[in-house]
Amino acid sequence: MDKRCPPCATVEVLSIQNCISTPVPSHRPEVCSRCFNLLQNPGFEAGLTRWQTSDNVSVSDASPFEGTQQAIMQEGVAHLFQDVSLSGPANCPLFFSANISTNNAVANNLTVEVLWLDENRNAMANGLRVFLPGSALGITYFDITDRPPIGTAFARLLFSKTEGTENSFIVIDQVILAPVKSSNLLVNPGFESGLNGWHTTGFSLDFTDPLEGLVNTATNVNGTVYQDVPLTGQPSNASFLLSFAALTTPFSQGPTAALTAQVLWLDAANNILGTPGLEINIPNNTLKNQFGYLTYLDLTKPAPAGAVKARILFTADVEQGFTLRLDHVIFARAATQNLIINPSFEDGLNGWQNVNTSVVSLSDVYEGNYTAAVDTVGGVLYQDVPLANAAGHCFLFNTGFRFRGVGSQALTSQVIINILWLDQNGREIGLGASLIIPPNDNLRDKWLVYTAITEPAPPDTVSARVQFTKAPSARSELDIDKVVLGRLV
Repeated sequence: MDKRCPPCATVEVLSIQNCISTPVPSHRPEVCSRCFNLLQNPGFEAGLTRWQTSDNVSVSDASPFEGTQQAIMQEGVAHLFQDVSLSGPANCPLFFSANISTNNAVANNLTVEVLWLDENRNAMANGLRVFLPGSALGITYFDITDRPPIGTAFARLLFSKTEGTENSFIVIDQVILAPVKSSNLLVNPGFESGLNGWHTTGFSLDFTDPLEGLVNTATNVNGTVYQDVPLTGQPSNASFLLSFAALTTPFSQGPTAALTAQVLWLDAANNILGTPGLEINIPNNTLKNQFGYLTYLDLTKPAPAGAVKARILFTADVEQGFTLRLDHVIFARAATQNLIINPSFEDGLNGWQNVNTSVVSLSDVYEGNYTAAVDTVGGVLYQDVPLANAAGHCFLFNTGFRFRGVGSQALTSQVIINILWLDQNGREIGLGASLIIPPNDNLRDKWLVYTAITEPAPPDTVSARVQFTKAPSARSELDIDKVVLGRLV
């Protein structure tokens, strides 16, 4: 699987008769006429409808990640899959996301595959195949497939679980499979080929606690790791999706490690152009509370004129006695930058409307120095985001989300995240996406990552309202950080 394949490639066929070289397309034209989540019943709200499963897969209403139900792959070998038609997305790669957790990190391992099928549903090739060890589960996982080959009619998303031990299970919820502009443009994004393609100082190859596969890169000193990605074939003003996962060990009550991720634009002489296209700053108290990997996702500003490479740079500041691990980096073309103003609340509540919401400075925010905090009594936070030519387009939403206890015996509460379509008069004309997040006291004080793909915006849409609403909760506030809204295609 070549993660660097361009949007369109050609091969030369020599005509014997007149010796004329004729270009023949080896891929269908890129026409992603469907942009929404291709899966039916992606959150298992209708049970296992539209999913094919082994007998030991069921649904449960016990503490779902989102909505009212989730799929449970119970004791023993288990599988869960769904086929989706690719008649609309043409040859576009697919963005994959799911929340995956387990009750036994030692016993349960999971394989996730996307298979390209012909019109008779015979397998033609693998678009994605990843191994997720049980020790890494408890995460919102992101990935991107290769481009489907000519003749692909369906994509099969398949989850396959190892036998595990008695009473062990894996839980899956909030699954997404949607078109994206490109495959992963990075070489060796999961470090399975060692440090091939990467330049490091302080970081080395490590085989302990990978997120996916069997390898990660890690450092127990201050260090850097980077890769320069050629932008050949990409528009000069293209935006890109960046995602990665980070972990610190051992677990601690004190600071462990800080991490900064940047996308820098380089000219032909390897000079840095202007300001970073993206910068994510993770404080040194954030990762210690996760007891596992924490994923990040964002969209860059457009690449400036003259940019021929993008440098994906990670800089670690590690406290003595701790190790920072980095795994599964994604860099892929998207259709827009992040459209949210002040997405990490570094400028207070500028751009946001609120009820009972403040901005607080904490040493363990999801990103940056500040987070929005919705009060214990309940509250609202929203932003109306202007959208140019929105009709017919879908949007990616992503955010860091945490219930933070502010007293003893703190309890969580119901939260609803809505993305609403607004016309030029500010009237609601449709619902783009809705995440219904139930109380879950077991996940208090842990950062969670929620992701959604909206439905296509209707005609007359001029803006989207990204709205968080929280019910009253006993001695816990809702922290919201790093809000993302933008188009994948």
